[in-house]
Amino acid sequence: MSGFEDTDPPEDDMEILAAEYVLGLLTVAQLPHVAALRQGSLRFEQAVQRWELRFLPLAEALEPVSPGPLVWPAIAKSIEPPARRGGAWDSLKFWRGFSLAAGAVCAMLVAAIVLHKPPPAPLPVATALLASKADGSFVAMAEPAAGATRLLVSPSQAAVPAGKSAELWLITPGNKPAALGLLPNARAVAFTIPAARLPADLRLAELAITLEPPGGSPTGVATGPIIAAAKFQPL
Repeated sequence: MSGFEDTDPPEDDMEILAAEYVLGLLTVAQLPHVAALRQGSLRFEQAVQRWELRFLPLAEALEPVSPGPLVWPAIAKSIEPPARRGGAWDSLKFWRGFSLAAGAVCAMLVAAIVLHKPPPAPLPVATALLASKADGSFVAMAEPAAGATRLLVSPSQAAVPAGKSAELWLITPGNKPAALGLLPNARAVAFTIPAARLPADLRLAELAITLEPPGGSPTGVATGPIIAAAKFQPL
């Protein structure tokens, strides 16, 4: 029996809360409530997964920017506890140095966002909800790419037994199931599917997830049980 209950917040509030949670904008006091909501509301959990997938292209497009060699030592020195009363915390020089160091970090973050601003992400054209028999789910979103379709799959919410891997398969009319790749437990993953492998009508394509040995099926053919499957639903 699923652990999800009918505890959904209003639709608009649910979407806003899910987006703020994924972006890390919630306070520490709000996190226990959201954690309980993810366990108790299937619709809220799916909303969180949708937002994780929406922000995945942004996360992939931004390259990490390391601060300059003097920034972190300056911050560390600035926040050292005072050795005696009337020390650094009461020093005007300390606060000026701290402000400069913090300003340098903020400037680098702003520069990283501006210089590495990605192009607008394409709108999804179809989605699939793969509900697992083990009280978990995967959300898959298909979006157009150059001569292909990009498939974004949410982190696994299904329990995968130790010593097993969850592998994703594409099933299309008249073809054998094709392995797309493994589904990690802790992060979203993206697959690029060439246009020639998909029917013009995505509703004819199906996704399935099987339990396979570590590293996936060694033969290219599914060997384990199907734990989730779904057809695409156009948006």
